[in-house]
Amino acid sequence: GVCGDTCNSRPEDTQNFTALLAEFRRQLDAVRPGLLPTIAAPAGPDYIAKYQINQIHQYLDAVNLMAYDFHGTWDTATGFHSALHPAGGDPARASRLTVAEAVATWLQGGLPASKLIVGVPF
Repeated sequence: GVCGDTCNSRPEDTQNFTALLAEFRRQLDAVRPGLLPTIAAPAGPDYIAKYQINQIHQYLDAVNLMAYDFHGTWDTATGFHSALHPAGGDPARASRLTVAEAVATWLQGGLPASKLIVGVPF
């Protein structure tokens, strides 16, 4: 995984998350068919890379893309909160941190477009 609050990720977390979703879906379908499991998913490329998109989507009815909070107090420079496309002057331009890039990455990973919900700030 990617280092979180306490840097407690392990290499097997990616596969374990996929297995968790598979079992969660199996249990939901057995107990109460018709429920719609979803996840809130990251927009940053380093985080997206930790998901087995081509596998997890079969266990989910939707992926809610958190396409906001691209910048904050953790940054050394002010940047666009949730840029749709790269913009000149954005310090994060090289990081590919845009809504369009995040959507493209999830779709290229195998997520059907019909399952993608883009969360935006307002």
